[in-house]
Formats: sequence, structure tokens, C-alpha cells
Amino acid sequence: MRSERSAPPAAKNAARASHRKPAPGCGRAAYFLLFIFLAIAAAQSARLGVAGLFTQLGQLEIDRWASLSRSPNLAEVKRSERFISDSLGYAADNPWALETAGALDLAKMRASKTPREALAATKDAHSKFRQALRQRPTSPFLWANLALTKLYLNEIDGELLAALRLANELGPWEPTVQQTALFVGLAVWQELDTGLRETFMQAIERGALRDPQKMLEIVKSYRRLDLICGIGKYEVIAGPDCRKATAAANSGELMKPGQHQ
Repeated sequence: MRSERSAPPAAKNAARASHRKPAPGCGRAAYFLLFIFLAIAAAQSARLGVAGLFTQLGQLEIDRWASLSRSPNLAEVKRSERFISDSLGYAADNPWALETAGALDLAKMRASKTPREALAATKDAHSKFRQALRQRPTSPFLWANLALTKLYLNEIDGELLAALRLANELGPWEPTVQQTALFVGLAVWQELDTGLRETFMQAIERGALRDPQKMLEIVKSYRRLDLICGIGKYEVIAGPDCRKATAAANSGELMKPGQHQ
């Protein structure tokens, strides 16, 4: 085998060329591009940080209302909306800000005095939840809230049922998700297939471990104590109501036609 020493001059020149260091200008260009990339990344991080701060301020307002156990008035909603608007000005696709904005739209809907304004606020909430889901498709809170807006819009369709299914699948142990989904599920119970009804029965049973009183309140609001009375975990808080409902049902069955209580 011939060594490099015995190789033809053309081959030696090619070998030397392959070992040459890059020109100084190429190195400076690479460093400049790296600097630009890092500067853009730093600006992006700062922008998201400011957006997150404004969203947190808006969320603190919402948490304050929740701690007072009352619905906010329009002035309070507007104050929180300003924080969220500032947040979206820095990051228009921030899913956390969009989710909070949707929650504020629902609060505005509840506080509104005119049907037209309430409907517009609900449509806005639905749009924001859908937009946020494009960024966070695995959020059970978003799916539950999307189902809620569909119910308020009286749009009982495949999107609502899919949202209920995903909310239950992605957040089986989240009390807020359980409660929101149950509220919607009971409202459209006749539209649920056997599998989804069974999913809600399991959710009701799990809900007894976290906030049974709230689950009971939702079930009672729909007069569906039959869904809870057979679950032993609710016996302590639901026992009296269940016995009363059973007695009323038995009394009704024993009454003769035409008789009234």
C-alpha cells in the first residue's frame, strides 16, 4: 500500500485541503448568528414572563371571588379582564391566559342583565377555550369548560359529548373537573350512551373521596338522588335524603289512581 509520501501531488494537495481550518470570517458569522438566536430566545422568555405575571394577577382576582363564595359583579370582571388583556398583548396564544379569559367570559355571562350580552359572552368563552385547547389538548379543565359553554349555548352535539369524555379521561381525580363535567352530564343525560353514563357513575363514586358534599348538591339539583343512594360512601351525608326519597316513591306507588298527596 502506498503511503501519503508516495501519493501523487494532486492527492497530497487534496488531503491538505481537507484539514484546513475554517476561515476566520466563517467563525465570526457563526458566533453572530448564535448571539442573535440567544437574544431572540431571551426576548421571548421575557415576553412570556410578563404575560404570565399579568395572567397571575387576573387569576388572583378570580381566586378572591371564589374565597368569598359569591359571583363577581361586572366591575370586578372588567378589572380582571384588563390584566388578561395585557397578558394576551404580550403572548396572544398563551393557553393559561386564554383559559382565564374564557372563565372571565363565563363570569360576565352570569353577571349580565341582558340575554344578548350573556349569549355573546358565552360564545367568546367557547372560542377562547377552543383556542387554548390547540395549545393544551390534554387539559381536563379546558375540556370540562368547553362542554359547559356548549351546554349554555344549547349545542348538544358530538363536540359536547367528546369534551365530556375527554374531561373524565384526562382528569378523573380533579374535583373541579368532576363537578363541572357532572353538572353538564346530568343536563344531557338522555343523550349519553351506556359507556359514558357508566363513566359518570364512576366519577360520582370517586367524587365521594374529595368533595362529596358538592357532588351531592349537583345530583340533588337535578333530582337524581338515585345515582348516589346506592353508593355506600355517601351514606353519611345522603342517607336522610335517600330515605326520604325512597319513602316518597313508595308512597306514590301505593296510592290509588286519582289520589293526591
